[in-house]
Amino acid sequence: MGRNPDTRTDPLPAAAPAEHDALVRLAYELLDAHDDTARLARAPHASELAWDSHLAYLRDLQRVGRERLARLAG
Repeated sequence: MGRNPDTRTDPLPAAAPAEHDALVRLAYELLDAHDDTARLARAPHASELAWDSHLAYLRDLQRVGRERLARLAG
């Protein structure tokens, strides 16, 4: 049985173009943050300040992501 490609199966409504662009930017930001984390973890002398700053950035990124998803779902 073939599926209709126009049938959405995810719980989020279709995004408007601006929302779509914001989600794409967020996805790229998340990918970059993952790469930054891996690089910092491999840095032999990463300072506590560098980690604290990076973790604060990740928390902010998580908050922004959750807010955008909530707006899209709401």
